[in-house]
Amino acid sequence: MTRKRGPNMALVNMDTGEAVSARPRTPHQFDGKGYTLQSVGSDVPLYSLGLAAAEWATLEWLREHGAAAGFVSVTPDELGEDIGANDSTCRKALARLVKLGLVVKPSPRAAAYQLNPLRYWEGAGSTQVSACRRIAPPRVTPDEKALTKSTSKPKSAGKAAPRPRRAAGETR
Repeated sequence: MTRKRGPNMALVNMDTGEAVSARPRTPHQFDGKGYTLQSVGSDVPLYSLGLAAAEWATLEWLREHGAAAGFVSVTPDELGEDIGANDSTCRKALARLVKLGLVVKPSPRAAAYQLNPLRYWEGAGSTQVSACRRIAPPRVTPDEKALTKSTSKPKSAGKAAPRPRRAAGETR
């Protein structure tokens, strides 16, 4: 059985009339030069969790070291050297990220961490599904610190509202 081919088509620059070569197709499987998927669906947004600078740096360090696709072994001392924090700050940051559900540990005593595959993933979608089945990661849930930050009054409560800034050259 022979297939009937459609007409040959080309991309044409409308200004010059020249044929433009088509871009190569992007492979669907992750080839190691891809991106990190960050889910925002029904999850709690990160800005509402009141993350400290060390917690943000820890998330970024884990992502850069492959924790979006699998478990990465790291101690608070090693992490502290890379992000410029002391080991107790790193220990607290890792513990809070695990408590929030942004980071998953294979066991309570393990020194390995993985970013929650429901939230971060590098690789094919099919491997993300199998990782979620295997790990059964928790949903991200705000803790007391996040809840008090989101429900507290702003520092300017009771003060006069700040004057709006004007653009350069703008008069009243």
